[in-house]
Amino acid sequence: MFVLRRVGGAALLTAERTPFMTDKVVLSTHDMPAQLDDLARFRTWHDMYVAAYCEFDLSRVGETPFAATTEARQIGGVNVAETTAAVERLVRDRRQVATAVRSNFCLAFSRNNSPIVQAQLGRETVHRLDSPVLVTESETGDIRQPGGFDFFLIDLPAKLLLERVAHAFDLVSQPLDAAPQASAHLKRYLAILPQLAADKAESALTTHVESTLIDLVSLVLGANGDSAELARMRGLRAARLEEIFALIRKHYADPEFSTAHVARRLGLTPRYVNDLLQETGTGFSERVTELRLQAARKMLADRGKDRLKVIDIAYAVGFNEVSYFNRRFRQRFGEKPTEVRGDG
Repeated sequence: MFVLRRVGGAALLTAERTPFMTDKVVLSTHDMPAQLDDLARFRTWHDMYVAAYCEFDLSRVGETPFAATTEARQIGGVNVAETTAAVERLVRDRRQVATAVRSNFCLAFSRNNSPIVQAQLGRETVHRLDSPVLVTESETGDIRQPGGFDFFLIDLPAKLLLERVAHAFDLVSQPLDAAPQASAHLKRYLAILPQLAADKAESALTTHVESTLIDLVSLVLGANGDSAELARMRGLRAARLEEIFALIRKHYADPEFSTAHVARRLGLTPRYVNDLLQETGTGFSERVTELRLQAARKMLADRGKDRLKVIDIAYAVGFNEVSYFNRRFRQRFGEKPTEVRGDG
């Protein structure tokens, strides 16, 4: 589990595997005690970051006042984080590698206009701005991003990745431009993770999300053979499905919302959208109706909304006809809408 621990008065982040998706953990210099001077803020943040990942040395950006923020979430054995920091260099030496207690891979994407420069395994690469960067913790390395770190990071156990991409070490500090579509899917999937985390109590969902992330990373790295086919079947379809779910959750209250809107937004066909949803056992109309009914029930039970008429609530959640809304509400909850008013 990705958690904060207090060590000598400082908050240190540690990564432990969890069957659930954890809430987002934020490590920020903005939350540190005001009495800390600039050097103390840098050292404290460095210690927290090292505790979360692995031991390394960081170099600050010139004379810039130090500020840094990391937002991270643990998903099974995979950690996903966003980091912005007044740090321009990370170095991992032989002693730090030799004393490490874990051996993970990290896949990073730059989020600004400064390329990531990587030197590992005897290779030095200036990565393109839109290209992923594969780093291994089991080797010495030198990572630079002039002007300051600003990246997405996916941190995962070497064993999980090597099972799918046996040649992963050959891809460290190499240009990774062969799978732009997979990279785009992965970035979109990362963007909807906060919505999926709302269901973190479901361990089955965590396993699904963890597997999808690893599959997409594998495709980004050019997995081949049976591994690639399995990853493509699971990863890309699962990513598409989660994108569809996210759009449904966001737009269900629009009475004009349809599979055509979803298809157009994602560059798919309506038939493909319907086929993916049917594979889950619940089609588009059923999903949208259920979200509308749940939203209506919540509004009806809210005493703060007791001045709203039932018809107003029905329209607010996306129904076009109050008679249809009343019928579906009774079928779903066994009560009339007026019978649940003020129950919250």
